[in-house]
Amino acid sequence: MCALGLPGTLLIAATTAMLIGLPFGADPLWAVEPITLSEAAALRDNGEAARLIESGEDVNATGAVRPDILSGHSLVITPIEAAVAAERADMVELLLDQGARLDAVLWTRLMCFSATVGADDVRALLEPRRPEGSVEDCDGIEIGW
Repeated sequence: MCALGLPGTLLIAATTAMLIGLPFGADPLWAVEPITLSEAAALRDNGEAARLIESGEDVNATGAVRPDILSGHSLVITPIEAAVAAERADMVELLLDQGARLDAVLWTRLMCFSATVGADDVRALLEPRRPEGSVEDCDGIEIGW
């Protein structure tokens, strides 16, 4: 009779252990990895990007992007660079609306990035925001992916 109750008892014990760990950030079902604003932009996650910005993330700061999201190796890029690399005009617009700065050097870089990945909608979004003194010359612009 005792052997019949053992599976139920083990299930109750395992469930209790999982529930006890939840308030301390231990997710019993899968690993939860923190995500940077740059990764949210690269992963096309507008909701997470908006949440991170609302919680105080700097839209102009560089952030890590793990391997195999944009390239075979890890990158440290700004969220707007990640959005351009992911060909996401909507994310670029969100970041610009939230205060992402475009100077002449960054604008040129982004235009070169968008040409490399064929993101014509991103180019169309950036063109009217062209800062004074910027040039559309990709010579010497290194694309990191």
